[in-house]
Amino acid sequence: MKIKNYEIDNFCSSSNMNTPAILIYGEDYGLKNERVSLITKNYLNNSKNIIDLDVKSIISDPEILTTELKSISLLADKKVVRIRDANDKISSIIENNIFFNPKECLLILISESLSPRSKLRLIFEKHKEAVIIPCYSDDAKNIINIIDNIFKKENIKIDINAKKLLASYLGVDRLVTKSEIEKAILYSGKTKELSINDVSSFLIDQAAINIDKLYDLTLTGHIKQAYKVISKLQNEGIPAIQILRSFTRQLQNLYNIKQNILLKNDINFVIDNFKPPIYFKRKDNIRSQILKWSFSMIQDALKLLENAEINCKKARSSPNIITKHTIINISLLLKKAH
Repeated sequence: MKIKNYEIDNFCSSSNMNTPAILIYGEDYGLKNERVSLITKNYLNNSKNIIDLDVKSIISDPEILTTELKSISLLADKKVVRIRDANDKISSIIENNIFFNPKECLLILISESLSPRSKLRLIFEKHKEAVIIPCYSDDAKNIINIIDNIFKKENIKIDINAKKLLASYLGVDRLVTKSEIEKAILYSGKTKELSINDVSSFLIDQAAINIDKLYDLTLTGHIKQAYKVISKLQNEGIPAIQILRSFTRQLQNLYNIKQNILLKNDINFVIDNFKPPIYFKRKDNIRSQILKWSFSMIQDALKLLENAEINCKKARSSPNIITKHTIINISLLLKKAH
């Protein structure tokens, strides 16, 4: 069952979802994660009764999914079962389970872009109760609305030209968009005002340039040079969380670039038209990363970054050491793959 675009946000925010399963698919990694988190939170009413399954396990033993859907904990009245990277290989297994899924359990599938002929997509579109939600990159109008809504909430004033400049760098990924807007809010300081010069300044901030350099060196296998750059950043007082989150945004961008190449089959066109725009001196590095890093490797690196941020926030942790170890481990992913 399809949901109209203007109804999606209300559906995701509802605590009364009368559906056995939801398929969330598309090219916007951040928007997919945002909607999965929102749906899960509202359905479970903040409980943590969540089971994550992978496609390989389901293919090798379909009963795993059936068992998880039918078994409800005595300590919780609802349950969410999530399957990431869902594809047509498990379409028949999913179809068989949707019809018998109990009301106390919600099945959520997260997938990449699916063609109109996709078996999995057709199952959800034709089903009377199962829901399908597309997640495509925000257009110019949506980006402006997101900026306006967040700035209004934070009482930030921005002139029209500054807003247009900021919007031109956003849109490829919802998580990246919101993260960049949060940076703009911090940059506004106590005045809570942003001019076009302010926006220009933080977009080319030197710390960001050095983090870009760190990222490029790490993902192209130059670990010794990367170690020198991260030491320099830390000596300059750049917080570990800022480095980790910048790395996360960069990897999400790489993930989206690779997805766009699959759709358009033109690497140069995708790189030249990507948002936020890629600085011309970095384009060769990005091309190299596209060839060397698979989707699964990017996801593994994102998981390392997620765990690193969690560990950095723990009492008595050493954020700088954690960050250095994480950068090394990300570089080792590339070494192991080649």
